[in-house]
Amino acid sequence: MALFIFTLIYFVLFIVSVLLVTLESRNTFVLILLRIIAYLLPLTGIFYGLYDDLSLIFLGVSLPISMLVSMYNLWYSQIKYNNDRNLRELIDIFGLSISYTFVAPNLVSFIFTWTVSEIIGFLLVCYEGGDEALRAGYRFFFLKGMTFELSALTVLVILAQRIGLENALLINFKELPFINVDLPLAIFVIIGFITTSAIVPFHFWLPHAHSIAPSTASALLSGLTVKMGFYGLLRVTRFTITPDILWYGVLVLSGITTFYGFTVLLAQNDIKRMLAYSTMGNTGFICALLSIYMLNPSYLLFYSVIFNIYAHALYKSMLFTNTGTIIVLAKTRDLSKLGSLAAFTPYSSLATLLSVLSAWGVPPTVGFLGKLLSIIALINVNNAFLTVFGLVLVSYSILISIVFGYKILAIHWKYASIQFKPIKIALYPQLIEFLMGTSGIIYGLLVLLFFNLGALNVLLIINILYLLIILALINVFYSNIRKRIIWSLGEEIGLS
Repeated sequence: MALFIFTLIYFVLFIVSVLLVTLESRNTFVLILLRIIAYLLPLTGIFYGLYDDLSLIFLGVSLPISMLVSMYNLWYSQIKYNNDRNLRELIDIFGLSISYTFVAPNLVSFIFTWTVSEIIGFLLVCYEGGDEALRAGYRFFFLKGMTFELSALTVLVILAQRIGLENALLINFKELPFINVDLPLAIFVIIGFITTSAIVPFHFWLPHAHSIAPSTASALLSGLTVKMGFYGLLRVTRFTITPDILWYGVLVLSGITTFYGFTVLLAQNDIKRMLAYSTMGNTGFICALLSIYMLNPSYLLFYSVIFNIYAHALYKSMLFTNTGTIIVLAKTRDLSKLGSLAAFTPYSSLATLLSVLSAWGVPPTVGFLGKLLSIIALINVNNAFLTVFGLVLVSYSILISIVFGYKILAIHWKYASIQFKPIKIALYPQLIEFLMGTSGIIYGLLVLLFFNLGALNVLLIINILYLLIILALINVFYSNIRKRIIWSLGEEIGLS
């Protein structure tokens, strides 16, 4: 009976959250307030003891991202899609279903909310219509959906044989027994999760889905959906014992994904496709770290996986959100036609600068901690192959992030003659983007405050000092570079 009650509480919270975001009002403040309540509602499950540490770790990144994307979407759906209520509701239900998947207390709730997220994700990918959108949607839904159902049913069968069907569905994840799984079944257990994280050869849904969906949907797809795959892997391996050869295989596939995604990125001239392939490269890198952690468990490797998940989720969701502003302003996604945007969207451009700093791994961002801890953790792995393989991936990731970051910054901070009619972008969406951009720094400092990193806690003082450098950098970009761009564009565009 207790198992049923906990599950009922979870579903009641989910349904109430969904109902809150579907309520309509002409008052924007009321819409914002309803969404804040809806997105914070899952936290009440803490008082019922529904969640464990893994759920709270992923909820810590999904809540701020989904909430801020929702706030931005109130403006984006109005400007880009003529105040389309359908897009508002789809984005909110999508973000909520992902957050509730992370905090699902048992298998039945986990499968339910994951499936809801796939259905809503399919509708979002197909949202703008047309053959290309439909093809991208079908790839997203059928490839991800079929592989996830295969993994979920495999886990259910394994657990049901051990503890019975009812217990398999309802017993809390924290109370599941350890089960040895042989290689063939282990492949079925993880296939749905590595597909969600777009690991080769199950990667081809990602570039199309991320690039064709509305920008706010792309922000959630890249920032959170692919992280569901990592959460799934970490979750099932808490109660299954799998052969090492499985993780060597995943490591090799992850390495291929890293090099493929980052290399193809360099040839892209469409900003959303470039961001999509960057996501693929990063998911490959994170999955490689996770594989090494499975083969050689240590708290340093675990933290490096988590911090890289946080870093990528935060800066990539912001950059995809920013593509919405770019498309509204410039009416193009072609990198060769974009430049000087800082003259029109100063706060969005500053947010982009801060996000790129996190992508580069500059202190005091969480991206810095992710890269630093990855290197330290890999050096301490007691396996020469794993160490060298991991360090090569880290090095390539850093190298490509420099090129990728320059391309992104050039859109905003490099002078170029504009090829579009300037319009005024409201302050509201820019401030939302700025909050998203600063989140990398905020989390970088919070991580050192709340995670027990031992000797690395001395970095807190260093990172606080680096804030002064960041502030100086912002001053140079905003007060100097932006003024020069405005001056170069001339008085005819009406900027001051």
